Amino acid sequence: MSVSDWKLALTSGFAVFLITACGDPNPADLADPESAVTETVCSVEAFRPLPDVRFKSVTEQIEPVPHCKVTGVIGTETNFELLLPEDWNGKFVMGGGGGFVGVVQNTSLMFGSLQKGYATVGTDTGHAGHPASAQWAYNNLERLVSFGHQAVHRTAVTAKALIADHYDKEIIRSYFTGCSRGGGQGFMEAQRYPEDFDGIVAGSPAYDWTGLAAAATQISAAMYPDPSNLQEAVVGPEEQRLIESSYLKMCDAMDGIEDGILNDPRECEFDVATLLCEGEKTNSCLSQEQLVAVKVVYEGPKDSQGRPLYYGFPFGGESADGGWSRWLTGGLKYDDDAEAGVDMGPFESPVTPNAYYSFGNDIMRYFIYNDPQWSYVGYDYDNLEKDAARAAETINATDPDLSAFRERGGKLLIYNGWSDNAQTSLAFADYYEQVLARDESAVDDVRLFLMPGVEHCFGGPGPSWVNFLDEIDNWVESGNAPDQVTAFWLDETMQPTGSRPVCSYPTVAEYDGEGDTRDALSFSCIAGD
Repeated sequence: MSVSDWKLALTSGFAVFLITACGDPNPADLADPESAVTETVCSVEAFRPLPDVRFKSVTEQIEPVPHCKVTGVIGTETNFELLLPEDWNGKFVMGGGGGFVGVVQNTSLMFGSLQKGYATVGTDTGHAGHPASAQWAYNNLERLVSFGHQAVHRTAVTAKALIADHYDKEIIRSYFTGCSRGGGQGFMEAQRYPEDFDGIVAGSPAYDWTGLAAAATQISAAMYPDPSNLQEAVVGPEEQRLIESSYLKMCDAMDGIEDGILNDPRECEFDVATLLCEGEKTNSCLSQEQLVAVKVVYEGPKDSQGRPLYYGFPFGGESADGGWSRWLTGGLKYDDDAEAGVDMGPFESPVTPNAYYSFGNDIMRYFIYNDPQWSYVGYDYDNLEKDAARAAETINATDPDLSAFRERGGKLLIYNGWSDNAQTSLAFADYYEQVLARDESAVDDVRLFLMPGVEHCFGGPGPSWVNFLDEIDNWVESGNAPDQVTAFWLDETMQPTGSRPVCSYPTVAEYDGEGDTRDALSFSCIAGD
């Protein structure tokens, strides 16, 4: 993969850098909120010392709005960047990171948080490194604990203290927004530190690292049975297009619109085994090896006895630039460094054919087995859960008990794209159902939105832009859980070019049969199957 692909795929969940650079897609939404203007001084001397916190710099900034920028280090090596707007709205939002983080990231900025008057902070989660590499965790338990949960919590606590000191006022509301690893950070906060935030947005949460490692490495083994040859996957672009066109031919019109988007991929009963070649391999069929590899993707990883270890992927994203090729298949032969043009600082990009190859192997090598030579070749997965148990206590956020978070009024908004090939929506549907099975009243405080045709965090054929910071703020302030949100398509200037509703799971958006299919008013939310 090129460095530009890594920037899109791993650093803050696919869309952050694009949208942060361009600002909010609807400038009208950025009208000045009621500000809590007060006399503030932007200097190191103006802040009272905090235990175990070292300031690196405190500087006045004028773009995108006047603010005070505070950088520092918490503990051994947890770096943070806190932005304090001159016209503060009285609220605080923390933005999560993507991949293995390793650089200070703040995904709230993609929602225009600073322009809206929020004090906002981001962290590198306690280590420096490329977002696609976990070598930093080798023989370093402190870094693993910081990455797993401690760095986000300590950064939130530190930021709140500095905000109160700077403005000499109490914070009205505290929020968290994140996607990918940031979404997993949101899950961890709700489960482990329920007092930190009033509202959390968790997009495409990387929350079950054991399951993710199993899925990623089994897909890698199927696509690259010989790890010394990473030039091209067993399943290539032609086969990916064949699969996608075949199930769309059968299922695309099921929702009343032929637009290349499946409203709920689970309703499509296409069997990929029907594409198996009956004779010689051609471009219109799959070889036996290819069919086996494809089934690993759709059915999910299993141990040697056939017991499931994690969820498979639904149909979606097979031929998309941000889909299978970026995450699951790819190949070094398609890498084009000439088009990279992205500065990742001092960090060398890992040699990898796709994102999952790097993620899966590094989780196994540095989180679970602490063995840089670990390989998926010959590994049977029978003892994975037992072997991963110690690391899982630190990095997994799979507990459906959100009672402590909810008891103090916390709201959790989860979202994911149905065509996300980094985090399968089937996992989040199951997690959400576990939450409600434990306490059905959780529907008042926890909502899930599965977005048709949307890839990892952002992008794809479906409408993917939602200002989730506004959504969580409206929910917390009003107390009214959202039954639907409006998602927009964006043009090359990041301006809206159409919309559809995304309905709170398990309801789905149904076309009313007339009107513009790129207008949310032409759809209604109905009960799902």
